[in-house]
Amino acid sequence: MTRLPRFLFLGLLTTAAPVSAQTAGSDPLAPLPSAGAQRSAPPAPSTAALPPAPASVASAPSPVPSSVVRIPSDWRGVFSAIRRGEWAAANAGVASLPQSPLTSLAKAQLFTAKGSPTVSLDALQQLLAQAPELPQADQLARMAVKRGAATPPLIMLKRPVVYIPGSQSRYRATPVSGDPYAPQLRAQLEPLVKANDAASAEALLNQTGALMGYDARAEAGQRVAWVYYVLGDDLNARRVADTWRPGASGEWLSQAAWISGLASWRLNDCEAASRSFREVAASAVQREMRAAGYYWAARAEHMCRRPRSVAPLLKLAAGNPESFYGLIARETLGLDTHLPPAPLQSTAAIDNLPNIRRANELLRIGERRLAEELIRHQAAIGNVQDHRALIEFARRNELASLQHWLANHGQRGAVVYPADRYPNPKWSPITGWRVDPALAFGHIVQESTFITDAVSGAGAVGLMQVRPGTAEDEARTRGIAYSRGALTDPKYNLEFGQSFIERMRRSTLTGGQLPKIIASYNAGPTPLGRWASINDKGDPLLWIESLSYWETRYYVPAVLRNMWVYQGLNRTPTPTLKAIAEHHWPAFPTGQTRLAH
Repeated sequence: MTRLPRFLFLGLLTTAAPVSAQTAGSDPLAPLPSAGAQRSAPPAPSTAALPPAPASVASAPSPVPSSVVRIPSDWRGVFSAIRRGEWAAANAGVASLPQSPLTSLAKAQLFTAKGSPTVSLDALQQLLAQAPELPQADQLARMAVKRGAATPPLIMLKRPVVYIPGSQSRYRATPVSGDPYAPQLRAQLEPLVKANDAASAEALLNQTGALMGYDARAEAGQRVAWVYYVLGDDLNARRVADTWRPGASGEWLSQAAWISGLASWRLNDCEAASRSFREVAASAVQREMRAAGYYWAARAEHMCRRPRSVAPLLKLAAGNPESFYGLIARETLGLDTHLPPAPLQSTAAIDNLPNIRRANELLRIGERRLAEELIRHQAAIGNVQDHRALIEFARRNELASLQHWLANHGQRGAVVYPADRYPNPKWSPITGWRVDPALAFGHIVQESTFITDAVSGAGAVGLMQVRPGTAEDEARTRGIAYSRGALTDPKYNLEFGQSFIERMRRSTLTGGQLPKIIASYNAGPTPLGRWASINDKGDPLLWIESLSYWETRYYVPAVLRNMWVYQGLNRTPTPTLKAIAEHHWPAFPTGQTRLAH
């Protein structure tokens, strides 16, 4: 039988309080300070005094005035009513629906929503007594204190959630701080660097450089040397990099030595290249940069015909099978390039936790975003020993972005396996796969970390960060019905993403060569024309390391690494890794990795 909508006249609604401004606390997912990082038993509720709640800057929904309230018939309707600012309907729905694991969560959402009716102290205290583990508990407790609670309510203490070091990707070096001359020179150099005016940039460096500390000199020298290198002036690139880095240490020493090594390599000076790349490996802060230094030093030793020095350097580069140069070194040495699968993990330890039960109910009704919020919060309040069980929960429920986040963030001491960092949801394009899924997923890790509704500052949307205009073009070409909202749907986003990859594959600018296809996906096809003049000596690695855009220079190795990891996890051949290890340009992969689920 069709269930008729339930209605309630506002004049008869006794549970609805007058609408007034609702004080909102800080982000309920932000960690609270904690004195400890690990424990052997579940955390006890905190009785610490709570400061006043800060005012929220969020905009309140604008409820539609009505004399009739439509009462939600299920919990999804209640959460939708809260999002729409329909306070009376949400309140009535909570009151009329049977008790559920979602009852307390719905109340917490209603009580803390911006613009919702003022809630009494008694109601706040009752809710916190029933569910101190909710993500909103901190905000609710602050509200209770503001309303005159005699003692701070008990809530579950959130422990700091930190980044878990894992896969190695290169990133821009941090500018030197604390040097009085560095900021001004950096600002003056910036337009000259963008204009590729190396001579003027060097003249400016010569005026100020001697006044700066060693690290600041190395930074400025690296910036000027890079312009010479991009212009193909390798002698001046090496000269400037070598002149300004003596005395420096750490990150900028390695960055300047890197340019010197690349310039020496292009000059066929294997002795100087070997010295510089060894200096990179010895001083690099970034682990991927260290592996790059060892790998290129091995190449330089091979060029200098010193074969006994090659293998030890390659072994140092091969120390981690999750890095770009580490994988290439392992392939060169004939070592295993496959990441081990993550060990099986039970969720029994967390299955009966209140937040897990709520998350299961939320997933059942399609509220995936709310379920993810609960699990992230549980990662902060739960036992650190349960962290992998949370990852397994995310994996089983195909919460790919949550799995990726949990594999990279957790309490201190959380155990994560490398394979955890590579989600493998059962997604496919609407017309099926035409490119290797491992390549598409390799892009997704870098583009969106599996956030289906991610939007970039440039307006690219979804898993593969597809621009709406690109999607419209591909939809017309393939006769696919398209709306902008479809870009947040994995099957459509993957469809348009793989279509753009195919278009770049067919482009004469890429010649079907995989590194160039990946670069064009990141930077667009236009720069490929300029990069055709790079003096890469026919070497794909030298071409990658000589790209003028730092974003693309770091993006291409990361996507290749991700693809190789996915292929390795699924025991699929990696012909593109073999080609690069043999210093050949890898062609576009024609096989399809069968991703195990």
